[in-house]
Amino acid sequence: MKILESQNALLSNYEVYQHIIDQRKRHKTQNRRVPSNAHLVMTEVVTYLSEKPSPLEKQEESQSYSPTAIPRLLEKLREANLSGELTKGELLSILNLRPSSSALLSTAIEDMEDRFSEEEQNKMVDMVAEVLGRADTDEGAEGAEGDEMDADAVPSVENGY
Repeated sequence: MKILESQNALLSNYEVYQHIIDQRKRHKTQNRRVPSNAHLVMTEVVTYLSEKPSPLEKQEESQSYSPTAIPRLLEKLREANLSGELTKGELLSILNLRPSSSALLSTAIEDMEDRFSEEEQNKMVDMVAEVLGRADTDEGAEGAEGDEMDADAVPSVENGY
């Protein structure tokens, strides 16, 4: 096999997920068998992308990611004069992570505190939430974990017991 163009484009997790789903549908309608190793890889990738903590975990129900969502998010960032300051890799990370807070956004953007003000960071998080939807958080689970930590605390002067 000869490689004609190496790394022609970067793909988001949604684009990979959608490609595999489309391939499965095409194979099913054409009654084509997929080699077992290719089937295994496709199944594992779809499983990985559709389970928590992936933003695509509820894609089938919510349809939050769509072919129009990616350009719409990039357009909103461009209108706010923020996309020019972001690299392709950072934009891809934002799409793949769907950050719901500025702390999560900082994992996608290098030197975020130096490059963007707090207002700009919050604006980016709001744009992502507006276009891709907010990630569901299990506040009940977090609260339960906090209670367990308090129960395990040793009484002392420092922690107020």
